[in-house]
Amino acid sequence: MNVVLNGDVLPEALVSLPPGDRAFQYGDGLFETIRYDAGQVRFWPDHYDRLMRGMDALWLDRPPQFDSNSLLEYIKKLLEVNNLTTQTARIKLQVWRQPGGLYTPTTFQANYLITARSGPGFALTEKPLVSFFEAVRLSPSPVSAFKTLNALPYVLAGIAKQQQHTDDMLLLDTQGNLAECIASNLFWLRDKTLFTPSLDSGCLDGILRRQLLRLAPQHGFSVQEGLFKPTVLADADAVFCSNVSGIQWIRQLGDWTFTEAAFAPIKALLSGL
Repeated sequence: MNVVLNGDVLPEALVSLPPGDRAFQYGDGLFETIRYDAGQVRFWPDHYDRLMRGMDALWLDRPPQFDSNSLLEYIKKLLEVNNLTTQTARIKLQVWRQPGGLYTPTTFQANYLITARSGPGFALTEKPLVSFFEAVRLSPSPVSAFKTLNALPYVLAGIAKQQQHTDDMLLLDTQGNLAECIASNLFWLRDKTLFTPSLDSGCLDGILRRQLLRLAPQHGFSVQEGLFKPTVLADADAVFCSNVSGIQWIRQLGDWTFTEAAFAPIKALLSGL
């Protein structure tokens, strides 16, 4: 496979990181995971917006030719040289600070890497069993809404998922409010209201989360973002999570069970995704 490194297309095998690289040493960077299907780089304006806001939060300067149109052309060129234009692909765009300094950096200049591989298409799937993850809690910060290179809470939640033999884990914030799942945003439906934790919980500003919040009112749903304790889910009609790969409805969460029939109203939103 080929990659794009700082604007150059080259074989993946030629990419290496020096020991002093700040992505390796300090997790000093962020990334976007992007879906490509039906000949489209999906939700690109939202991805680019989140990337720019994340770079501002990390005090990272834009590299040359890093505007939206130039990056999109790099992505399309990479899809072409990797023979992925007629497939569904998963694109990852990583940005991190160039070497220099210890905790205090000596530069605001950034490197970037784009990779593209074949991947599954957007899908509606089921998570039969989800549990709560209590060991590490999330908190809002200037960078919590972005996909930074520090993903330890989600790594530990993933280990707990393996140990407990569940299909996902639901993370809470430091006040015990609902936040998100391991790699997806959390939603629930009650009557005709779509609920989701606000960004004040420390959850990710997810790209599909944005789409659902925009589309829901067009399909007759009201939307409520906020800070909610887990007990509110006892009265939910349906609970589900979302990311750019799809929507996953939850059958059992802790002691609560939900039916697929109650999830049916959400399927109407999928036509716009």
